[in-house]
Amino acid sequence: MRRLMLLPAALAMTIACAAAPVRAADAKGCEGFLWPLATELAWMRAPESEKVASGASLAAVPTDKAIEIGLEPVSKVTFPVPPTSTPKPDDAETFGGVVTIAGIPAGHYQVTIGAHGWIDIVQKGAALEATGHTGSKDCDVLRKSVRFEIADGPFTIEVSGIRKQHIRVAIRPAAD
Repeated sequence: MRRLMLLPAALAMTIACAAAPVRAADAKGCEGFLWPLATELAWMRAPESEKVASGASLAAVPTDKAIEIGLEPVSKVTFPVPPTSTPKPDDAETFGGVVTIAGIPAGHYQVTIGAHGWIDIVQKGAALEATGHTGSKDCDVLRKSVRFEIADGPFTIEVSGIRKQHIRVAIRPAAD
């Protein structure tokens, strides 16, 4: 009888151990963020996105995919307000961009980017204060997520300090 009771436990342990390398290899550092980002991970990995150039205006935030912004050398970008990051000596060699969204219902939102860089949300002529942030240097498709309280009305996404000529950005209500 005792052997029969141990058999299901041994079987479960064998299955768990066999699956562990797959989970670890699949995660690639994309687990352990401070809030849920499964939707953003899926959007960042998806082949489709809303492609726009820096300086573009959108009527609304896409609700089912990321925005992919074509960036310019940071020295050529006209930011509505200067980025709030502390400039580094090599920032002159990075890329940046801005996209204005016509409106969004007031609320708490998380703005997520797929590469190392800086995110600012500008509304009514001022950069909004972040309410929280989380990130991973080891995630292959998602680098940072920052939360903001965004009011009704237009706002602008500013990205800077990016080391490539495009970046995916996901915006959605903050998930707890």
